[in-house]
Amino acid sequence: MTDVNSQLIQEAVLKHSKEIIEWTKKLIRFPSENRYPDGYECEAQKFIEKECKDMGWDTDMFTPEDVSGIKDHSSWLPGRKYPKERKNLVSKWKGSGEGKSILFSGHIDVAPSIPKNWKICSPYEPVIKDDRLYGRGSVDMKGGITALFWALKILKDIGFNPSGDIIFESIVDEEYAGGNGTLASRLKGYNADLAIIPEPSRMQVCPACFGAFVGDLILKGKAGMPFMGSTIPNPVDGASRVIELFQRWEKEWRSSNTHPLFDESGKELKIVLWSINTDDSGKISQMGTPKSIKISWIVWCYPGMTEDIFYRKFRSFWEKCSNSDPKLKPFKMEIMPTFHYVKPWETDISDPAVQTVIDSFTQYIGKSPVVGGAPFSCDLGIYGEVGGMPSILIGPRGDNLHAPDEWVLIEDILSLTGMFALLVYLWCRDSKS
Repeated sequence: MTDVNSQLIQEAVLKHSKEIIEWTKKLIRFPSENRYPDGYECEAQKFIEKECKDMGWDTDMFTPEDVSGIKDHSSWLPGRKYPKERKNLVSKWKGSGEGKSILFSGHIDVAPSIPKNWKICSPYEPVIKDDRLYGRGSVDMKGGITALFWALKILKDIGFNPSGDIIFESIVDEEYAGGNGTLASRLKGYNADLAIIPEPSRMQVCPACFGAFVGDLILKGKAGMPFMGSTIPNPVDGASRVIELFQRWEKEWRSSNTHPLFDESGKELKIVLWSINTDDSGKISQMGTPKSIKISWIVWCYPGMTEDIFYRKFRSFWEKCSNSDPKLKPFKMEIMPTFHYVKPWETDISDPAVQTVIDSFTQYIGKSPVVGGAPFSCDLGIYGEVGGMPSILIGPRGDNLHAPDEWVLIEDILSLTGMFALLVYLWCRDSKS
């Protein structure tokens, strides 16, 4: 086996640095948007498939619905569309012995490029400016996928021969509280002794992440126009009170929940109100007081939270408000979960896999990483719970996720490429025993 070390990897990364960034730009140019319930990942997946075949790896492409029994699984999210071209891509670099295996996994779908007020570049015409690479999906998560792929390419180029199997995959349909693509790969058996997912964790090692509850709060009243002097309570006014009360809920939710991996500033529990709508199922409505209003919300939670506990507390809060608040009493209130519970996850920080990731980071980057929880929800729980793997997030710094002028730090793409290569060497060279 070739003697791999940090210096050898660093030299290889430096040698290929321009190619690595150009490869990232190629990936960004594919508008692989998730426009729920549809997705347009096909062309990007074909590109990655060819790249994997050129490496000599076995590949497998399949839609989530191709996996037998998947729709009966509790984590399956109905309502998504999977035409025959919307496929996961999985490739395998087979090990030579009984070494430990590793899964490198990223989602190829990106958030829609709306709103359209991009200033630095067009969403799918990447631009480099001030050491940042701009474009939709640059940080979430095509920069991370690039680092995964090129880490393996570099190892192959320098002659590394792993003892354990290495699985590299690009999955569909993670955005919009998705996870069916991730679930499909897990149920099809593409699991390993360690899973690495390069969500943009700001270069922190994150063995845990938030979970997310997603739903609607609906206020129903009586539509009409008060021409005759009668008072018609307006759900829009009620919605303004709901927004104030959501701020109260957030404070109470934060104060009643703690977790040691989320004690860093900026990792407090959050809520997001992401839509307010008076449209009644697309029907034409009269100009006047609307019949109802829907406020769509996301509430994040720490690992350990269950749906039963959350909804008991959440419904109790809103029942009290509905019954006692004068601005809400005129309306019938409904709380409706939408999508599904995006479960939080926590890999035990004492797991040897976590320590190996920390060691790889420290050796390659030259300093110890911050180890904590990721202050966002994702599909990490499917890797951990369904796949049964120690599952860890580590990805680049950047900003404007799901917003105009998304960017990723070029330095981090290159650093992660080297760090991931060293991680594979340290993990896959040893036997499972």
